Amino acid sequence: MQSTNDLNKELNRIVAELNEEASKLLINNETDYRVVALRGLSSYTSILFSRLITSQNAPIEHIAISARNLFECYLLVNYIIEDSCRAKEFISQKAFEELEINEGFLSLTTAATSETSIKMIRDRMDYIKKVMKSAELTPSRHWNVNQLALKTNNKIEYDAFFKLYSKYVHPSSWIVNSHNYEYDNPVFKNIFFSQGQIFTKRIVKLIYKYQGKETIT
Repeated sequence: MQSTNDLNKELNRIVAELNEEASKLLINNETDYRVVALRGLSSYTSILFSRLITSQNAPIEHIAISARNLFECYLLVNYIIEDSCRAKEFISQKAFEELEINEGFLSLTTAATSETSIKMIRDRMDYIKKVMKSAELTPSRHWNVNQLALKTNNKIEYDAFFKLYSKYVHPSSWIVNSHNYEYDNPVFKNIFFSQGQIFTKRIVKLIYKYQGKETIT
């Protein structure tokens, strides 16, 4: 059985290798969206896994969020590795989402908001649009997790565990109207912790397979 320490080491090795590969692409003025996307996903997976293994005594909601997001990272890695075109679409989502965020900020401005702040936001939006045009990035919305699960043959697992995750990442009736000992118990915590480890290990295996390597057994 692979320990969390070994798994964390493998994950950190992947992050370092993908960072190095992305740096070489930048130096050579080359573009590989799959490398860029996998670098980002592996880095965030490392953050989530670190939170998971160091937060065993944290409130169960914190552990649930990490486990849930590790599942989505696994789906994203799986989906992107299958088709390099999806990596470019995934990168495009960042630009589109930042535009949405800035549009949201602008919608919250009032008469008291400084013109300087508004101009900074609008200038940033104009810059993003120019970059998207020059890089030929097509605006793309966030992929639905349900569809990702379906397209990567993980629908059964999605249906099973998202019923559990969803109760812990929202102020559900289960959380709001239960005693602490009912919803924050060792059994459920262990499920989230175990699932987070499983998804992290799957991510490592997928990326190693993409790189033509083998994982530590």
